[in-house]
Amino acid sequence: MINIISAQDHEEMKKLANLVRVMNSLGHNPATSGNYSLRSQTSPEIAYVSESGIDKSKFTEENFLPLYYKTRQMLSENIAAGRKSSDETDIHLSIYQITNANCVLHSHLLDSLLFADLFDGKPFATIEGLELLKGFKGIKTHNLKINIPCFENTQDIANLAEEIKPAILAQENNYGLLLRGHGVYVWGDSVEEAKRHLEVFEYIFKYYLNSRRGY
Repeated sequence: MINIISAQDHEEMKKLANLVRVMNSLGHNPATSGNYSLRSQTSPEIAYVSESGIDKSKFTEENFLPLYYKTRQMLSENIAAGRKSSDETDIHLSIYQITNANCVLHSHLLDSLLFADLFDGKPFATIEGLELLKGFKGIKTHNLKINIPCFENTQDIANLAEEIKPAILAQENNYGLLLRGHGVYVWGDSVEEAKRHLEVFEYIFKYYLNSRRGY
């Protein structure tokens, strides 16, 4: 792997790093949690994944590490320096392997955990009937159901990364998955689209939580 980052990729990394800092300020990344990535636009076999253990309020484009998304190979100099990508890197790479996503966001937003609890023990969280569903790519009507895959939290990320593949592939018009007691993964064709999809999920989480509370 040649550690040459194109100007185009560098701009996308700056854009995503800025989003990470904004998301941190909104409660998505307590205690250095959360992880983020981009697929390179100029070297499509490479993904840039957020470095482990970084305070997201101080996150910059320098905190993305390049990996081959099919093999997980990292730059030898990063390995020698003791740098490592997120412990959940394999989930990001699985998403790139089976979708056309170019950006993945992983949030620990509290509402995502509470929302997943509404569907305890179920393989999917089904959402339907909301106008804002049209914020998801390709959706033109509120009159449909979307199944968000749900998984139990685990420290066996390599196994989980394989488990999510058939669940994602089985669903149309879905751009996210939930880990109970953990958080939500959201993806899109660009930083902007992934951000928009995350905003749709945030709204849906709040709607369902408030409706169950009787508000």
